[in-house]
Amino acid sequence: MDITDNETTVRIAAMREVIKKLRSDNLSEGHCFMILDDEPPEDQAYYEYPDGSIRIEQLNNGSVDLPRIVIRHLREDEIAAVKEKHEVFR
Repeated sequence: MDITDNETTVRIAAMREVIKKLRSDNLSEGHCFMILDDEPPEDQAYYEYPDGSIRIEQLNNGSVDLPRIVIRHLREDEIAAVKEKHEVFR
């Protein structure tokens, strides 16, 4: 089955909209939203919170009660850079 460039473009756009909705839903329900990025080390990711803060967190495989460890909170300028870089914020 061949997928044309147009079909691929439509599918990618649809996936982006699903991710944006998932982010919006999670935040509006009081949950955080994980943003994958190449900048933090492999076992870390950005987590956006409903209050607008973004933290770098690392998985904590040794604890069910505390599944992630906060590495650090991003400053406002760093948050702006993350938002500029990732399409989910547009």
